[in-house]
Amino acid sequence: MSRKRDIQPYWRPDFKIQSTLPDIKVVRTDFIINAIAIALMLIAAFTLLQSEYRAYSLNHSIASMEQSIVETAEDNNQNLQESERFRESAQSVEELQDFFRAPFTPHELLAELTQLKPAGLIFSRVMLSDAIIKQKGTDQTEPQALMTYEINITGDTRGLMVLTQFKAALQASTSLNPDGFEVAVDESMQQRNAKTGITPFRISISLTPATSATPSKGGEG
Repeated sequence: MSRKRDIQPYWRPDFKIQSTLPDIKVVRTDFIINAIAIALMLIAAFTLLQSEYRAYSLNHSIASMEQSIVETAEDNNQNLQESERFRESAQSVEELQDFFRAPFTPHELLAELTQLKPAGLIFSRVMLSDAIIKQKGTDQTEPQALMTYEINITGDTRGLMVLTQFKAALQASTSLNPDGFEVAVDESMQQRNAKTGITPFRISISLTPATSATPSKGGEG
């Protein structure tokens, strides 16, 4: 009887070194974490660079504007000075126009008042002023701006008859009654000083544009 053989399984020695073999995993967790970290770093760096660029652009724009303001400040000041001089010149021109539009000049007015002033009457102040009034227009005409004039005379007198005489002379004066104006003469007196016998007075002469045409006061030839 033959001896029964001992049956052994087939085997093959495993000579692989696990540490040197490549990793055959489909997905590696370390790679995903590293990729996310790098992406976050890139996003943060891009955001920071974008903010820095915006800040740089804004600072550059501000610096350019400030430089432009400094460069134009002198020109602006010069323009303002010229504008102020022009305004003053225009105001002077308007005053000259009003002066020449007056029905009489100041020296003519003083000369006329001196001739009309009776003895016993003393002037302390003579003032000429003007004002603008607006006249309403009609269906055919537009509103107009008209000049009015007022002469105020203050002084002292010892006799009321002298003051009455002076008022009548003012009303009859052709120089103080120019064409195209309506003239009104008013007087007012203060209380008479019992010791000196002097009575302060004030006479107002108002010249307003006539509402209708006034015939010439010149004499016939």
